Amino acid sequence: MKKITNNTFWGKLTLIINAVLLVFFIITMVFLMKFDKTNVKVVYERANYEKAYESFVMAQHPLKQDSAEVAYYQYKLDTLQQKVASASKEEKKALTESISVTKETLSDKQKTMDSHLAEVTKLEKSYNPIKANWDNLNNDNAKTKKSFWVMAILTIVVFLAKIVVFAHYNYKNSKNLHEAADWMKEGMPAWQSYAGWFIPVYNLFKPLTFFKEIYEETDYILEDKAIVSVSSEQKANRVDNTGLHLGIWWALVLCCTWLMNFVLYKTFFTEGPLFIKANHGTMVIVAIVLLVLCILEEVFIIRSYNKKNKMLADNADKF
Repeated sequence: MKKITNNTFWGKLTLIINAVLLVFFIITMVFLMKFDKTNVKVVYERANYEKAYESFVMAQHPLKQDSAEVAYYQYKLDTLQQKVASASKEEKKALTESISVTKETLSDKQKTMDSHLAEVTKLEKSYNPIKANWDNLNNDNAKTKKSFWVMAILTIVVFLAKIVVFAHYNYKNSKNLHEAADWMKEGMPAWQSYAGWFIPVYNLFKPLTFFKEIYEETDYILEDKAIVSVSSEQKANRVDNTGLHLGIWWALVLCCTWLMNFVLYKTFFTEGPLFIKANHGTMVIVAIVLLVLCILEEVFIIRSYNKKNKMLADNADKF
């Protein structure tokens, strides 16, 4: 008797992890909406802040030149006044005129600087509340974004755990078929159940074709060994929806793992058309619904295959 194992535990464990994954995903979406609430405020407040900041900075620019000119004429005045003490009568007269002109110029420069300083002070009073609000918004946004990413990473970890368990489930099922039928040794090697999920591009189709082969070959073996009795009339009239369910399941997997992640990223983390025009709450609901449908399809195909696996294991003596 060949060694054929009952692998229904791994199928059931996959379904349990799916339930955990759904809970984590929903919580992640809640955190995503909290982040979105603060992020939208940041995006729409940015123009107001940048305008106020630009006005404030532009108002400060003349102060640098004013300060340099005041310092220059003050230095010049001090230098002229020092020269007066040791100058001749004629030199004192020229120096006195220069001192008078320098004092007037210095006074004008000081008034100009005071005027610019008053303008900056006035702008600062209106700019400071805007800057404080901007800083608060960014701090809140950073906190909500961090919380979201913590939950997102935990969800990814659960998803990876589900993939590993599901791959192990298919690995053991593939091993069963290699034991039950010699021709299966010429088919897909069992290790591809793992590799199919993690090799780029390959993972777009391999998990589906691998599970489909297991599903179909198990049906054939069960009928070939008369474990499942199917009459000629039943064969002629039966409608096999296995391929349809597997196709729907895989389409939903691709939608949840690739398409919706891309859409959610464009909706919540960029400022393009989806961010502006799409209803963010609707996108979250669509993502959750797609995951629920995907999990329901997976429940159907795993429960269905578990029955076949149990029949194989119960009838191991026939191989």
